[in-house]
Order: sequence, then structure tokens, then C-alpha cells
Amino acid sequence: MVVKNVFEPETAQDFWKQMVAAHGLEDAQQKYLEFGKIFGHFLHQHTTQGAVKLVGAFAQTDFLLREHEVQPSLRKAVNEARIRFRKAGSGELSMDVLRENAPYDFKAICLFIGLVEGTPVPPEVEKLFPTNRPQRTLKVPEAEYLRVLVSKVDNDNIYGQIETEPLEVVICYSHGNTIYNFDWTYLRQQLHCGSQINIIRPRLYDDILYPELIIVEPDYLVDISAIAACFESYAHSPLIYLLNKIRPMETTEAILLGNLAGQLLDEAVHSEGEGQPYTESVQQFFKGNAINLLAANISPNFHENAIKQKHNIHKAIKADMPQQLKEYRQRDVMLEPSFFSEMLGLQGRMDFLQLDQKVLIEQKSGKGGWPQPDPNTPVHQEKHYVQMLLYMALLRYNYREQYDRNNHHLSAFLLYSRYPNSLLGMSFAPQLLFEALKIRNGIACNELHFAEGGLKVLDTLTPEQLNERQASGTLWERYQRPQIEALLRPIHNASPLERMYYFRFLTFIANEHVLSKFGNRTKENSGFASAWHASLNEKRQAGNIYDRLQLLSPSVNDSPRPVTRLVLGFSEHADNDMSNFRLNDVVVLYPYEPEQEPDLRRTMVFRCSIEQVSADRITLVLRAPQTDANVFLRDADKHWAIEHDFIESSYSSLYRGMHAFLSAPQERRDLLLLQREPAIDTSLQLCGDYENFNELALRVKQAQDFFLIIGPPGTGKTSFGLMTTLHEALLTPDASILLLSYTNRAVDEICSKLVDEKLNFIRIGNELSCPEVYRPYLLSSAVGECSRLEQVKERIMSGRIFVGTTTALNTSLSLFRLKSFDLAIIDEASQILEPHLMGLLSAVKDNATAIRKFVFIGDHKQLPAVVQQHSEESRVHESALNDILLTDCRLSLFERLLKRYRERPEVVFMLKRQGRMHHDIADFPNRAFYGGQLTEVPLEHQQQPLPEAAPHADFFKKIFTTQRIAFIAAPQPPKSPSDKVNQTEADLIAEAVVKIYELTGSSFDVVHTVGIIVPYRNQIATIRNTLDRYGIPALHDITIDTVERYQGSQRDYILYGFTIQQYYQLNFLTDTVFEEDGALIDRKLNVAMTRARKHLLLFGNPDLLTAVPTFKELLEYTQAHGAYFNPSADLSDYKNIYSI
Repeated sequence: MVVKNVFEPETAQDFWKQMVAAHGLEDAQQKYLEFGKIFGHFLHQHTTQGAVKLVGAFAQTDFLLREHEVQPSLRKAVNEARIRFRKAGSGELSMDVLRENAPYDFKAICLFIGLVEGTPVPPEVEKLFPTNRPQRTLKVPEAEYLRVLVSKVDNDNIYGQIETEPLEVVICYSHGNTIYNFDWTYLRQQLHCGSQINIIRPRLYDDILYPELIIVEPDYLVDISAIAACFESYAHSPLIYLLNKIRPMETTEAILLGNLAGQLLDEAVHSEGEGQPYTESVQQFFKGNAINLLAANISPNFHENAIKQKHNIHKAIKADMPQQLKEYRQRDVMLEPSFFSEMLGLQGRMDFLQLDQKVLIEQKSGKGGWPQPDPNTPVHQEKHYVQMLLYMALLRYNYREQYDRNNHHLSAFLLYSRYPNSLLGMSFAPQLLFEALKIRNGIACNELHFAEGGLKVLDTLTPEQLNERQASGTLWERYQRPQIEALLRPIHNASPLERMYYFRFLTFIANEHVLSKFGNRTKENSGFASAWHASLNEKRQAGNIYDRLQLLSPSVNDSPRPVTRLVLGFSEHADNDMSNFRLNDVVVLYPYEPEQEPDLRRTMVFRCSIEQVSADRITLVLRAPQTDANVFLRDADKHWAIEHDFIESSYSSLYRGMHAFLSAPQERRDLLLLQREPAIDTSLQLCGDYENFNELALRVKQAQDFFLIIGPPGTGKTSFGLMTTLHEALLTPDASILLLSYTNRAVDEICSKLVDEKLNFIRIGNELSCPEVYRPYLLSSAVGECSRLEQVKERIMSGRIFVGTTTALNTSLSLFRLKSFDLAIIDEASQILEPHLMGLLSAVKDNATAIRKFVFIGDHKQLPAVVQQHSEESRVHESALNDILLTDCRLSLFERLLKRYRERPEVVFMLKRQGRMHHDIADFPNRAFYGGQLTEVPLEHQQQPLPEAAPHADFFKKIFTTQRIAFIAAPQPPKSPSDKVNQTEADLIAEAVVKIYELTGSSFDVVHTVGIIVPYRNQIATIRNTLDRYGIPALHDITIDTVERYQGSQRDYILYGFTIQQYYQLNFLTDTVFEEDGALIDRKLNVAMTRARKHLLLFGNPDLLTAVPTFKELLEYTQAHGAYFNPSADLSDYKNIYSI
């Protein structure tokens, strides 16, 4: 059972106190940043409990204003303040404007706080209010588009408020559209009070707005190619989008030929003259697609067709385009530029775009439309035309300035590379574009509905219902209809329990998907939409942007060559400890004018991975290499920004995995739904000798379906649990084993064990996520040594150990069409949600499970999976699912199976000997979280006595020479810029680190000696800056991070700063607490304490911490052991701490 203590949130008095303090600041810019921060936190606190998804401050403010029936004058004033907070956070307003409006905005927000909290504003706050300001006349701003929050809809008009002015507007949608004069009445069914829309290029006539286009829920970006795929001959329907999400990923010869043709297009653009020979092209393709090529069983005609496509592409790019278009410039081209258009609610990437946006090419390797009068010249397919129209609309609307500079000239081509005369020019088609955006709006509305349980439409959906256009004939009867029936059949044939399980997790995934775009309730400025809803200051505070970057490489001095890497320099003011970026993260890079706010919506973006980060620069690897450095050098004088990318495909494997479950063999489905007992074969005996781990090895071997290994901190779950199981499995001739984990870091650790023991293996994944030392083991490296597919197949079939992340394997399911596995050992299993494993556990080879048996290794008492949803959203209410112990979708399959079988030693084993923590450090977490079951190995450092303290030792030296664990009471900071910044604790921690550095002397090691754990990135930067003031270079590079990033790590000394200054922050510190056997298990505290080998210091405010039972117990424990220190109570001890 999850235990959630809801600690008292901040009260009206707290917020007024903060507003008054901010109001007293001299600097108007700083004052507004504080106002904005307080206002944002107030909105977040009061909009996290409802079921409505509120995207951004605009929607949150409107919700509270309506909910509390705020008077129009205050409603207007609050919205004016909200708009100024947003603009001030981005530096858009002058100091004079800020100074003039500050008193009125202060008054508006203080009154708003009182109304929402139901408490009158106190006199001492009220006396600071200015007199009422003169009313100003508002008018609808002239803009390319306006965001509108809908209040009501009738048969002709939409009524709502615009985001950028506190102004109510009326929008006519039923008539008066001069360009798209079609039937917009479908909006009546899609819109409701609280919906958000973008109205594009609105014109004002008689106080009514007439837009060209209306985009529903524009924060839900829909991929253009996915919209185009909804145009089938039997229907133009957003339901096709749903079917495509659950449709198994196909690996066909046609798809592979298309992928190769895409590579050939890139090569044609990159190359001079004839380009590289086909044999080199196909060898490169072969290296990255070997499994799929084998699984597709390609025909002898594959290479002949590919060579024709190479020739046709070369002809189109090198001959036809230059002849047909005088404005064509091959060197001034972006390959696979990506875009995010909040204006149109679209995202995606183009194949080929000229830098001046005058030429656009989209390649298609398959057949054109029908009928086709000339066999050498294609006609377009409707879905391909739709895709091009949406790209053209993007250039026409989203990038309007460039479109105007081009005098509205855009040459758009479909390149059907199957045909000699491959280029088809595309023109504007208003009605088809209208239909495409209607589909887009339908998809967005459906996705929000599906996140709330609407996916059960699949339960009754039939091909006849989908056949809106009454298709008949061979295509429908022999292909389309049977394919739809086959896709829906597993749902219709499933048992009631299977169907319930399927729909509950499908809804959970859909909600996670929506929240990843819109943002969740537990974290401010989360979700991809924060890229445009959050101000620059908010992004910096959240660590979600690197801005003010300078392009260092490529440079004008570099020799001409395709650009694969970029190097950018940080500004001297960059505070990179605040960043939320890590190596191998996928990010987007884009330029912006120095005087503007960085905004990824304004320009095409480059998708990259972070390869290296140092103090002064960052190196990125482009996902799509560019032909010419001019793509970047033309913007060399601009600033550059990096933000997190959103990978839509990361959810695709989850939808497909759940659908695969319904087609898994019945015995596997029954096992996962606890409808049958796991099989045990006690006749089996060990082939090897594993000393202390023989009992574990034997139990695992005898278990025929699955086994659970519980690995508490420091017990060697990889070294002993995983490796012992692997060694015994390898003693069975021809056995194949799959080793999986959730994170690349854990996979790296597995690889290190295999290398140490000289075991050969194949790693599934890409080079970017694999350290150089393990790259020779990658599948692509193994393929590089082969010249024929038969050799690759032999290499794969003879391979016995395959390693990778669950994500990597979920995107390589074709492997199971070639090979089955006797055993999968899945590390970090307690951090992996059920849908992440379902595609793997449901994989089939020759009508049997592709993975015969699985072993989960994990510890449910350490950190769980990161989930967007609140417990109220993820809780499972269906009694039949509760009966199989599915009570919360946020829990792992490991944990659900453990609940059922924890008392069954034949399928569960707990490792109990830990070799990390000194006994004194392990004592509290062992008793509090593991029932005293853990013992030391013991290793030398676990028994080492402490030296005697010198008589006049200073404060921290006395602690380090007398205690293994200590709590240092940190007084409340007298003044703090944020609740997430605690300078008092930072000073104490920095002093302690310096003392550790002095005590360890020449043995000090940046990587192994000391680590600091804090809950907030803001505090990371504060501690780093405080440490730097000591001027000791070695201390700058020690790891300061959150507990989530520390799981799996260890240090000799761990310093854990609780940081919090307000009671409400206890919610965040305790959000992973659950109850087991009457004991409260605090997973964050458990992980933080058990990272330490020799010394553990805890810093915090005892007055706040004792409100939590586990923290109170911890403080009482330190007091009982003489390890509770209050430096402020003894100035002689404390005098050294602020000496710098």
C-alpha cells in the first residue's frame, strides 16, 4: 500500500508574506521574477487535485477565476498581471513598464489569493495597495494567430478569452471563411468550456473574429506523417490513427527498401558527381539493419530495385531539379529538418528543405497512385499529397516571415524514387488541407478522451464501422478488411479479465502520453508544451534549457565535408549545475537572435544527442548529418539554444506491447494474470558450484516460468544474482540468454562483468548510448565483419548472450523472429512498468514464447519507475484486477508478482549479505526498511574502527573521527531567494567537503571519495558555487546530484542535504513512501543513506523533518547514538563554518 502523507500546503498568509517580501525589492525586474514565481506556485498548488488537464498558466488562471466566480474587474487585473509575469520572465518589458504596473499587479494577486483561499486580505497587506488605476480600452491585438480559452460554443460562434490580453472575444466558425469555406460545424462536438484553440490569421469585422483556420488543443502536437496515414481509400478517420498505434511493427521488404532509399537520398545530396558505389551504400545500410533484413527474408530482386532507386534519385537531384528550378541550390539544403508548430498543433520532419524555404522535397519509395497512364511517371497517392499539403501549410503559416520574403513562392515536390520520371510538383489544395486539419483536430480530441478511458471504443469497433466511404472490391475485401479484422480479433476474443487488463494499461499509457506533452500535476513546468508556456527564466530555473550558446565547430576554416558533430560554447554566465541534461540525452538545437527569447517554434530544429559536456562547451552528434557547414555557419553570429526533445516513438512500443499481450500464448497470459501457478521442476540439479550462492542458483534453475531476486543495497545483485544465474544457464548446451536492464548505466555494468569474465556477447543498441570500450560488442560492429547476410545470421544464431536496455530490445523485436531465448535476466526490474516489458514477454517464435523463462532482479524498497501520473489517476478500481494484485499502474510487474509469491521460496530469493556500508551506516536502514535481515559480508572497511579524535579537533573533524553517521541540524536561512535554495545547508556541506579533502589528502578521488545528494537542482548550483569559493580545483568536479541520479552509485562519504524550508516541501521528500508489514518504507531516504561506504552526514531542519514519522525516527536514532549535532548551539564548534 502506498502511503501519502499530505502535508499542509502553503496558506494565504504564506503567499501574502512572500508577495510583500517581493514587493519590497528595489529591482523591478527581480520583483517581477519573484511575483511570477509566487503566482506560478500558487496556481500549481490549487490546480493539482482536479481531473481536468490544465495546460499552462493561462488555463490554470482561468479555471480558478471561474471556479471562484471572480468579478470581471479583478479577473481582468489578474490576467493582466499573468501576462506581465510571463513577459517579464522573458525580458520583454522595460523597467519603466514594470515599475509603473508593479503596485497594481501586487494588489491583483493578493486579492486573488484571498478569494481562492477564502480569506480576507489582512490590513498590513491592504495598506500597501495603490488606489484604483484608470481603466484602459482593450482591443484585439493584430497577430498571425491567437490562443483562446473557450467558455461556450453555439451553432455559429465560439466565445472565449484570448491569452495575451484580458479580453473576451467572439469567433465565428459557421460562415465567413474566405479561404477554407467548408463545413466547420464538426467543432461543435469537439469544443467545451475549458478547451483551448488557436485561431489562425483572424480578421475582425463588427467585433467578431473570422479566422482562416481553427486548431483544437494545439498543445497536443500531432505528427504530420501520422495524420496523412489516416487517409485510406475506405475512410478519412482519426480512428485509423488509433489502429496504427496498436498495429504490430512490420518489417517488410518494402519498408526496408524505403529506409534504404532515404539513405540514398541523403548520399545523393552529400555527394559530388556520381557519389559512392552502391556496394558501399548497401554495406552501410546492412550494418544498421541486419536483423530486419534477415527477419524480412528479402527477395533476390531487392538489390536490383534498390539500384534503380539510387539511379532515379541521382537523376532527380543532380539533373532534373537543376533543370526545372533556377532557384534550386543543392549545397544550401537541410536534410531531415524537424519542426514543432504550436500554432498548427503539428510536429514532424521533412526529407529535404532548401535553406531559404523555396524548395521542399518529400521522398516516397513505393508505388504512386492509380490509375497510372505512364509506367515511368507516377501519379500521387492521396495520403502523400496530404503530407505535402501539411508541410506547405507549415511553411506558409508557421514561418510566415520567410514565406513573405519569398513572395509566397514555394516549389514542393513528391519524389517517387521507384520511377525514372520521379518528381511530381504539388500545388495548394484548400479542401484537402481542411480535411487534413479536421483529422488533426479529431486526433487531438480523441487522445484526450482516450486518456480518460475512451479507448474501449476498440471493444466494439468493426471494419464496417470504419468503412465510411463504402469501399468494396479486391483491395477492401482481400487486404484492408482482413487486416483490420486481424488487428481487432485479439481484443474481441480476449477473456473478460484479459480485456480489462489490456484496457486499463492502455488508458494508463494514453494518460502518460498526454501528460508528457501537457505536463503533470506534481512538477511545475513539466511536459513538452512547457517549451512555449514557460518563460526563459522558468526554463533556466527548471534546468530545461542551455541558452546563449556560441557555435565553435564547424567553423569557416573547416574543410568541406558532411557535418556530423557540433561543438558549442557556454556563455561565461551559464550556470550548468542547474541543468537537467545528461550524456546521451536526445535534444533539439536551434539558433535565435541575441535580442530575442529562444523559441523552438520559430525555426527548424536539429535533433541531436549529447556526446560530451565540459565546463565551457558541449558536443552534440546530429541525428541527421548535414551536407554543408553553411547550414550552421549562416547563423554563426546568432545565439543557440538546446532543449529536451520529445520522442513520440517512445510510446509506440508500449501501445504495441500491450496489444501483443493479447496474442501471447495462453500459458504466458495466464501466468502474468496470476491465473496459473508457476511451474517448478525439483528434479533439476546444479551443473556448477557457486559456493555461498548455490541455494540461489538451484532455486532459479528449478523455477520453470520465472524467478524473483530481491537485491537490497550493496548485496551484489549484478555481481552475484545476475552472474550466478548466467553462469549456470550457460552450462546448458546451446542455451541462449538475454540480459536486460532499464538504464544504459546498468547495461554498462553488466557488460563490464561479462568483459571481466571473458564472456563473449552481442549488445543491442547504438553507439551514442554505448561507451567506447563496449562498442566492439555492438551488433553493428559484429555485422561490420560480415560480407553476406548468411554470415550475419550465423553470428546471431550462434550468439549465446545478448545484452541491451528494454527500450533497445522493444525497438528490435525482429530479433525474436530469428531467435528464441531460454532465459531473460532483467535487472532493475522494480523500476520497469508492466507495459515496458509486455512486448518482450509476449514475443512469439514458432507459436511459442520467444523468452521461455524470465528472472527479475530488483528491490521494490528502492526508487520506483518515474511516472507522470498522480496516485489518484493511476489507481486501479476494477475489483477483478485488484484480485490479481493490480492496484496501481505505477507499480512494477516485479512488485505485483512479489506481492503474490513473497512467501514462496521456490520463486523468490532475497540477497542478505551486503558489502557496501559500514555496519553503523547500515544499521538504521536495515532495521527500518529490511526488518534487520541484512548482514555485512564483512569486508575490511565495514569493520574498520574510527581513530581517536584529537582533543582540540574542529567541528567536522570531530564528527569524522567519532561517527560513521551523523545528523547536523541546520538553522533556517535568514533570507532565501527560493524554498529550493538553502544557503545555510550549502555552507555546512561545503565546509564538510573541504574537511574530507584535507583528511583524505593524496588519496582523495573525485569519482570515489565524496558525493552530495540534494532534492533540487537549484541547491546543486548553490552548493557548487559555495564550494568554488574555497578555490580548490579538485572539488569542482565532485558529483552533486539528486537521489534519483545516485541510485546504483556509491561513495566513501555521502552528504545528504534535505534542503527544505517549508512544511509543504515534505510532500516531495516523501512521495515514494509505502507501507509493508506495518513498516513505513521511505524509498528516497533508503537510497540516499545506502550510497555511503564509510561515512554518512545528513543535514536538515529538525523542526520540519520531525513531522514525518520516518525522519523523526531517524533523528531520534542519531540522538540515541550521540550522532546528533547542532552547530548553532555551540559557537565554538560553529566558528569555522562561515570563515570564507
